[in-house]
Amino acid sequence: MKRVTPCRIVFFLALFTPFLLGFAVQPALAVESDSGLEQRLLKIEQALGLQPDTASSPSLEQRISAIEHQLASAPKPAAPQRADTLSHAMDSLSDRITLSGALELDYSHADDADPADNTKNDSSSDLDIGTIELGLEARLHEYVIANVLLKGENLDSDNKIFWDEVFFTLARDNYPLYFVGGKRVQPFGAFESLFINDPITQDLYEINAGGATAGFLVSSLGLDISGTLYKGETLMNRAGETGYGLGRNPSHTTTNDVNSFIVNASLGLVDDMTVSAFFSSEPGDGQRNTTLGSAFHWEIAGFILDGEYIGALGRENHFSDNREYRENAWAASLGYQIKDPLLIAIRYESFDADKDQAGFLEYRYSLGATYTLFKDKNFTCNLMGEYRRSEYASDSSTDPDLNEFFTRLALEF
Repeated sequence: MKRVTPCRIVFFLALFTPFLLGFAVQPALAVESDSGLEQRLLKIEQALGLQPDTASSPSLEQRISAIEHQLASAPKPAAPQRADTLSHAMDSLSDRITLSGALELDYSHADDADPADNTKNDSSSDLDIGTIELGLEARLHEYVIANVLLKGENLDSDNKIFWDEVFFTLARDNYPLYFVGGKRVQPFGAFESLFINDPITQDLYEINAGGATAGFLVSSLGLDISGTLYKGETLMNRAGETGYGLGRNPSHTTTNDVNSFIVNASLGLVDDMTVSAFFSSEPGDGQRNTTLGSAFHWEIAGFILDGEYIGALGRENHFSDNREYRENAWAASLGYQIKDPLLIAIRYESFDADKDQAGFLEYRYSLGATYTLFKDKNFTCNLMGEYRRSEYASDSSTDPDLNEFFTRLALEF
């Protein structure tokens, strides 16, 4: 029997000690590793809202499968798409903003180029873009609407493009009070028309100026009462510019204060029937110029009836003879919708300058027709025609009448 030397003992200990230590340490590390994994799984389950069944002691594999199932069934967040975002923004914008417009091609012919001179009897005619309009309505808030209208007239002759209306409206549904502020056609006159040319009442008395209107509206009764404050001497200036023989003292200086006003009231008596009355007061040369008018509109059984009268209550004295002349004008028309695309109408207009002078318009009548060529929800194309005959106060130097013919191709959207 061989003797085991100390060297051999050391050799064997060096060779087998790591294995012996490994067997001893590995169970402790496994216990520590299982405890850490358990804590991590528990946090994940709590985040996903899973409650492990501690009574049945599910295995590790079962708990991981439950987590995988929960993740697979959860809705996946959609990645933001630029196109969808842009489309949503455009839809939101279109809900709040409305565009509209008109384009009119006009032809006119007159058998006398200058009725005020009977030595000139040459006819005249014209063809141009009579009117172009581009309007925008923006609903800024549930109770606030803003409107702008860019307009051009007689573009072939003067290229006149201007802001015709820029205003905003404060109004609430089912609440009677409202406010309108800005530049627009102020609520003086009705000016209903089925013709190419505006009625004489609009020629003489339309007030397009900056102003502020406070009103009371009861829709169920068709009742609308309002008061408007604005600046200027619009009516007297307009009367002198429209070619009806009225004029002002050229040395008069217009007011620089906001002290013109309008009172307006309209009432819907029955369905499609409205009556209105309106009063205007403006500063003048030595005294205020006051004007009163009324209008009537009725649609029944295909017929359209309109009537309007506007006349001076008080006028500044005329500079030529220091006398007061109270002019008035009225217009009446009757239209009939023969069938869906065709409407015909007749109109009579009268003007009284409150003095006799050659060249002043006395009356005129018009025959008109409108045929709708194309129409859908947001577009209309109309072909219009109008014959108009005017009679003037005359003497040996002026012509007593004028015959005119007008046609228009009108696009509206």
